Amino acid sequence: MQGGFAAVVFLILSSVVLCDVNKPKTAFVFGGNGQIGSSIVEMLLEEDYQVTLLNRGSDYYNSKHKIEPRVDLIQCDRFKGLRSHCTEFMSFIASKSRVDVVFDTNAYTTKYMRQSTELFKTISVGIYIFISPDSIYEVCVKRHFKPTKETDAERPEDEAEYKKYANVDKYGHYKLLAEEQLRNSGLDYIVFRAPDVIGARDTTSKFWIYHMWVKYYDVLKTPIHLPTKVKLLVTSYVYLEDIVQAVRLALHKGVRNETFNLAFSEPATLSTLLLEMSRVLKTPIEFDHDIEAHKSYHLYPSTGRGQLDITRAKTVLGFKPTPFKTAIENTVNFYQAAQTIFPDERYKVVEELLNNVGNEDSRSTFVKMVLAEAMEGRHKHGNYNA
Repeated sequence: MQGGFAAVVFLILSSVVLCDVNKPKTAFVFGGNGQIGSSIVEMLLEEDYQVTLLNRGSDYYNSKHKIEPRVDLIQCDRFKGLRSHCTEFMSFIASKSRVDVVFDTNAYTTKYMRQSTELFKTISVGIYIFISPDSIYEVCVKRHFKPTKETDAERPEDEAEYKKYANVDKYGHYKLLAEEQLRNSGLDYIVFRAPDVIGARDTTSKFWIYHMWVKYYDVLKTPIHLPTKVKLLVTSYVYLEDIVQAVRLALHKGVRNETFNLAFSEPATLSTLLLEMSRVLKTPIEFDHDIEAHKSYHLYPSTGRGQLDITRAKTVLGFKPTPFKTAIENTVNFYQAAQTIFPDERYKVVEELLNNVGNEDSRSTFVKMVLAEAMEGRHKHGNYNA
């Protein structure tokens, strides 16, 4: 009798364990259609997560074709209010008892981070991952001249100094407010701080603009603007695929309540990046160092605080950044194909260059060459896996 009872208990417990093991992993992503977000979503899908996105429905590159058919989509603007304007999101929260991963690239200020964290605290959340920019260091006091560490994110204690630093970089100020709210929310979290991102599907188009300027340098006949102040600035960049690598490592290792800088191991200047691009494209370029900074058309770097220290990510996560040259070559190859594959995005890049580079004669030739190469590329890149 006792043996029979024990067997029943064993079967019940086994079924509970099996149900828990077979329960699908779930992820909720704010955004998910931009450069970083769409790449993270692809990684989560590879890791067998059931993914729900919340965004405004914007289509960047091929996100609607490549991402949306494989996920659940809630279309709304979180910045109008999750409770008041996102009824589908509220229904999602009401229907769930747990979400394993929340991934957030676009929260800023205390207000919007508080809205999301308070709602997710009504259910069980495994980890809340937030991507923050390195511009948060612009509003902090750095007390050394070495590469910036995660612990350098210290605001001034004096109220007047706090406001002074906050005004240096409003975007960085708002993003750091979001970080601070997340850390105080009571949820387990990870914050990744990223400098300018090098990689495919860049919604800022910065890399692609420079790519075209370098590629058609002989046609545009405009030396690339590199004022002395920017020329001498050593800073960090990060490869898109390395952000994905770091998030994957953190999920696999079960890391909690940590902050990590992410970047290439190699520091770089803007000229380093452009000369490497020039090498890959086999197009010699020249720089205009005499142009005044306020008249210069330059897109990198976004901050002036310098290089990031990524020791912590390497030590805790086992993070291994892609070599700088490899990342530049891979990214150049993507935009070579993108010139054919993504006409809407190509148009915006061409328009931006036309408004800032070249003269009337060179611009006309430039447009003709871009379109001719796009048409020619249909045969070469028709099946490119973008």
